[in-house]
Amino acid sequence: MLSINPESGTPIYLQIMEQVRHAIGLGVFAPGDPLPTIRDLALQLRVNPNTVAKAIRELEREGLLTTRVGRGSFVSESALTQSAQDRDQQGNELAGRFGKDMAWLGFSCPEAVNLVEKNWQEVLP
Repeated sequence: MLSINPESGTPIYLQIMEQVRHAIGLGVFAPGDPLPTIRDLALQLRVNPNTVAKAIRELEREGLLTTRVGRGSFVSESALTQSAQDRDQQGNELAGRFGKDMAWLGFSCPEAVNLVEKNWQEVLP
């Protein structure tokens, strides 16, 4: 489910955090759902367990996760509200980059919107 790109310039723990945030935003993880254990995530991603633990601690500090000793990490009840705010911010950033790139390629706004609408069905599950 989660994956990292060791070649990207982004630290691995930040990639893990971003993907967990994204999964919460998509509803893959709902409030109260357990996350895979640190060990399981480390094995799945082929990274050091300390790296996964750092990402979990940071997400806990942000209020997206709660950790129960001996039971694991769970999505917090307030995660959806925070995730919606993250989603809006990420959407604005993505739309801004997309708009700049499309303008650089010479597309007008209506042409860019038309291309998005034309391809929208392909990106939906």
